[in-house]
Amino acid sequence: MKRWITFLGRGGTVLVAIGFALLLVSFFPSAQLGSTGGSGSIIPEMFETHFERVLTPQQGLEITITADGTLTVYILEVSSQTIYNWIGDYNNSITGLEEFLEANPDSIGLQKDMSEGEIEYIPTKVTNATLILSNPGSKRTNWEFEAYITAIIAPGTKVRNLAQWTIPIGFVLALPWLAQLWKEKTMRTGAH
Repeated sequence: MKRWITFLGRGGTVLVAIGFALLLVSFFPSAQLGSTGGSGSIIPEMFETHFERVLTPQQGLEITITADGTLTVYILEVSSQTIYNWIGDYNNSITGLEEFLEANPDSIGLQKDMSEGEIEYIPTKVTNATLILSNPGSKRTNWEFEAYITAIIAPGTKVRNLAQWTIPIGFVLALPWLAQLWKEKTMRTGAH
């Protein structure tokens, strides 16, 4: 029994150390690799592609959007050519985009209705990332966006969540071992 307590206790201390290391890494800031931006307007019931890049899980997109109406912002994990080949004669209408998305729901990396704000996208695999702005409204919408490609060590939120589980589990595993060590130490000091 003592051997198992020692084994689990040491494993627990390793988990605690790994958890704190992950927590530390999650706070490292990302580095900007490049940026792009644009402005324009979209007529009702139409969409536009504005950015396409192959990204890895160590890269992300941070996008700031300002519009005078509500836009549906998509980051699709396919090339723009794939979208246009699929929708064919629809000529950038939302109808063609919606049909593409219904047939290919796994291509949606991010979807958000917004008029202004920031979005962050970090892929889980090497993938194309195509930014699409869509106007589901009934009036022309003016927009402006700024996109930054960032290099990251690890996705902050995901790594913090992992650390939040690893550290307590490590403490629970290490506690009996640490209690046993404390008990042995107090017995040795009491014997002198």
